[in-house]
Amino acid sequence: MKKHIIPSLIAAAILSSTTLHAESIYEVYKLAKQNDPGLRAAAATYQAQKEGVTVTKGNLYPNISFSADLGYDDVDTPSVEYGNTSNTLALSLDYPIYSPALGYAVDAVELGSKSAGVSFNNAEEDLALTTLTEYFNLLIAQSTLQTTEALVKSTASQLDRAKKQYEVGLTSVTDLQDAQAEYDSVRVTELSARSSVSYAQRALQQRTGRTLKSIPELSKDYPIRLESNMTVDFLIEKARRDNKQLRILSLSVESAENNINIQKSNGRSPTVALSGSLSRTDNNYNTTSTSYVDGVTNTASVALGVSIPLYSGGSINASVRQASAQAESAFEQRASSLQEIELNIRSLYIDLQTTVAQIDAQQQLIRSRTSALEATKAGYDVGTRNIVELLDAQSNLFNAQNTYEQYRYNFVLKKLSLLEVTGDLTEEKIKELDKWLIAKN
Repeated sequence: MKKHIIPSLIAAAILSSTTLHAESIYEVYKLAKQNDPGLRAAAATYQAQKEGVTVTKGNLYPNISFSADLGYDDVDTPSVEYGNTSNTLALSLDYPIYSPALGYAVDAVELGSKSAGVSFNNAEEDLALTTLTEYFNLLIAQSTLQTTEALVKSTASQLDRAKKQYEVGLTSVTDLQDAQAEYDSVRVTELSARSSVSYAQRALQQRTGRTLKSIPELSKDYPIRLESNMTVDFLIEKARRDNKQLRILSLSVESAENNINIQKSNGRSPTVALSGSLSRTDNNYNTTSTSYVDGVTNTASVALGVSIPLYSGGSINASVRQASAQAESAFEQRASSLQEIELNIRSLYIDLQTTVAQIDAQQQLIRSRTSALEATKAGYDVGTRNIVELLDAQSNLFNAQNTYEQYRYNFVLKKLSLLEVTGDLTEEKIKELDKWLIAKN
């Protein structure tokens, strides 16, 4: 019998561990990465941009081509008549020795490749924030449902007590009706809470491609505080370095400035190119004329060409001015985005400070409402309080407890938003957060 029990226990333990791991926040994020078409599109765009660099760099190297022809000519005129079978082999070379425009074009596609890489990383970070937000939205909805279910259970107990007291004449029909009305009200709230859980589950299912009905909860020991080194100035400086959107805009500024050089070199810089060819032609004439001789003709040529743009109807200077204006626009767009990011950081920081204070105050409120409920229960038992006061005190306590949990989860969400805006929402940060999520008892 023991031989069967031990493998069963091991299998059960493995299954339980797999289920828990599959529902951890890091595993949910990995599922979202596998299931998200937008991220796959960003990855494909990045790959295409990287290949574009190789394609453009190819223009800097010699272009060598080979051609071959096999033909037959039949000529019949009053003065001459002949047929000719010929074949030709040719090798040609084009090599841009000096072309500033091509060099700047390579710089342009390299900047585009870097931008695509940052865009891919930005898509990963956006997906992480979206997935984690949906994950915590489910936790918030489940927490609200748990609190509501507890309130329904407690209210049902009070209703049952009121019914029994009414049956023996210890309470009035008004008290019974008030208890019934309160019970019906919290039952409606429970249905709404269940609907919110169902919606949050569906959103996470669409994100990950699988249904997660039960996920770990945030530990009661999760630290609700701001790190001592987390100042607004520190966060803004970090965002200047690591914010993905700012990096993309910075690369846009570089690309726009590089485009000025491209326009200048296209309109004002000479280009030097080396060209050459080798060919071999074999003729086989079918004629009695001595003017056409069979045999092989070999031809070789080499040339060094220079092209200097002189005048193009004013379009050269206009193109440079246009590129300069585009560069100025890119610079100002980056400056505008930086202002928005700084404001967002200051707002999130204030929100976090406020939430910390709210959580401390909410804990005190829970203690106060717990005492108030105990006092109201005692007063109800001796007849100095009525059922409405008791139900209100009970509802106030559960609402305070639910609000406390909402504040805790909102604190985490705001921290995640702050990590995203400072470019620090990495897989390591997700794994760190995962340690604070524990399985339900």
